[in-house]
Formats: sequence, structure tokens, C-alpha cells
Amino acid sequence: MKKIFGSLFILLAFLGCKEKYISPVASPNLGYLVVEGTINSGTGITQIVLKRTVKLDNPIIVYEQGAIVTVDGQDNSKAFLTETSLGHYTAANLNLNNAKQYRLNIITKDGKVYQSDYTSSQKTPAIDSISWKQDASGIQLFVNSHDASGLNKYYQWDYTETWEYHSPNKQFFVYQHIAPPINKWGITYFDPILINFNAAIYSCWPTTNSTNIILGSSITLTDNKISLPLISIPTGDIKIGILYSIDTRQYGLSEAKYNYLQKMKKNTEGTGSVFDAQPSELVGNIHCTTNASEPVVGYIDICNIQEIRTFIRNDQIPNWNYVSPCKPVELLNNIKAIDSAHGLLLPIDVARQSPFGGILSYYFDTPNCVDCTLSGSNIKPPFWP
Repeated sequence: MKKIFGSLFILLAFLGCKEKYISPVASPNLGYLVVEGTINSGTGITQIVLKRTVKLDNPIIVYEQGAIVTVDGQDNSKAFLTETSLGHYTAANLNLNNAKQYRLNIITKDGKVYQSDYTSSQKTPAIDSISWKQDASGIQLFVNSHDASGLNKYYQWDYTETWEYHSPNKQFFVYQHIAPPINKWGITYFDPILINFNAAIYSCWPTTNSTNIILGSSITLTDNKISLPLISIPTGDIKIGILYSIDTRQYGLSEAKYNYLQKMKKNTEGTGSVFDAQPSELVGNIHCTTNASEPVVGYIDICNIQEIRTFIRNDQIPNWNYVSPCKPVELLNNIKAIDSAHGLLLPIDVARQSPFGGILSYYFDTPNCVDCTLSGSNIKPPFWP
């Protein structure tokens, strides 16, 4: 079992190589179960993500759907998680008893049972602040925390970024399909027609989640205070073009979970060079009880997740100098020119008008420069000021 399980991860060492690596290990059709997430013992959301391992040349994420997922207590309590999207199982406000131990229980739709070890909740101190400093390359954000009780020594952080984005070009025209064919050319073509300002595609809020494993420990510190880099944003990045938000979550970890994540971090982020640390075998605390020899990827810990949201305005960062790369083009108002742009460019506004009446030309630009919904949601988040 160890050889098979270790082989799944040693493949990552070859991601940076030019030659394709063919694994000698035959994977099952659906792969092994991957369990991601943390049980939130306090208020807030618990989210567990279930996936299946896939071959390196398969870019598709295979989510485990239709499972029954519960948090079971040694006191026979049971809390159900609901599948809110593909493979994502959530529950709110579990408010677990810190004097009791709990485990994650998973029953997949094929009847297999997976369970994590019973474990106690780790106490997570509050995040003191998210600070930042600016230099020639951009800004660096830091997470600052401490634990006056001295009980917690191991931490993990992740975050969700959201920013306000305005399309570089306001749209005042849309395409209209003209039919029957125009007599002059004998073809069906697309023609811009005047509309009011299209606000629905002007303001959007893109959102992205962190992907790196961010860990910290105060085990060697006397005052149990931590200040660590969280994320870097280069000068001129669109994220701080108007208003930027980062929602940071802090997890208090057991030493075993911390060590597990340290190995995973080396396996996933430190590969690509023969001088890097080589991938190591990951042994989690989740087991398949219906097949003891089946590997399972994941480690489930329990803690009260702490969270803080921070905003940064463009005017707080001097000389940010965001410049849009968009450059509208002018097209003559004739059938061939306009029809050739359809599917490639979007009409924006009138470029030139004839002194005798009528439109001589229009401005056009690429869809990404006109329609903000191609990069984010046009629904304003409820937390946005």
C-alpha cells in the first residue's frame, strides 16, 4: 500500500521536466478519494471538498458527488453537511462541544465508508490585523496574530480576494441582426444599433481563492507572536484599480496536521528541480473502513476558524499607475467592415458622424475590454461598501 500511495505523489516531481513521465502504476477509473477542508467547531461555515485523484495528463477535476457527509461526535451527536455545489459539502454553525471529540464520516454513493480519526478541537486565536507595505515592486500583505494563552503554536491561513472592476470601455451600442438581406449587398449582416449605456456589463467584482499552502509556527518564539507574508500584488495590478478586498481565514492546527501540510507543501510547491526536496509519502488521518488497503488523501482537523476582511482603496497606494491595455479600433460604417468584426469585436460608440447626417464610423474593442462579466460577477457582493 505504501508503494502505491507514495507513487501517486512522486509523479509531481516530474511536472517541471520536458519529457513526459508515464507512471508504471495503474490508477483505478475514479482514482482515490481526496478529502479537503477543516471542521469549524464554532460559528461560521464548515466546508469539506471531495475529489478523486486523476492522472497527471488529465486537467479535469473529478468531484465526488452524492455522498452522505456527517460530523459525528463520541457523544453520538451527528451533524449533516449538504452538497451545495459539485463535491462541496457545507454546514453552518456547528458549535461543537470543545470537551468532546469528533470525526468526519463519509458514505459515497457506491456504499464505501470513509472516516477520519476522532480528534479534539484546536483553539484558534483571533487575527490581530492584515497589514501591508509598498515598495518598488508593489505591495506585500502580512497576517499578524498572537496567542496570549500560549496553547496554540501551529497555524494555517487561506484567503479570498475580491476587487471592483470597471470595463475600460462603456458600451452604447449592441449588434442587431438585420433580415431579410440588404438589397445592396444581397447578404445578411450585423449592424450596431443605439442603446442607452449598458451598465450591466460595466461594473463587476471578480473573486479568486488562494491556492498555495500558507503555514506558520511560533514554536521557537518566546512571545508567541506571528507576522508572515500573505500575498504580493505587483504595481499596476488591476486588483487595486478601484477597491480591493481580502477575506483572510486563520486555522489553529494540531502538530500532526501541521506536519502533514508541510509535507504536502513540499510535494506540490517545491518540485521542478533536482535540487528540490523530493516528494514524500503523505499519511493522513482518514481511512476507508470498507477496504482497509485503499489509500485516502487528506487530513481532517477541528478548530474554531477565525476570519477578518480588509479593504484597500486605490488612493491609499501612491503611484499605483494601473493602465488599461485596451485600445479601441475605428471601423467604417459599411456592411463588410461591421460584419467582419462580429464575433471578434463589440461596438462601443460613434467615432465619426457625417456633417450631412448619419454615422461614418464606430469604435469597436475586444469583448474583454467591453464586457466585465467575462472576468467576474456583475452582482455587487453584500459585504461591499
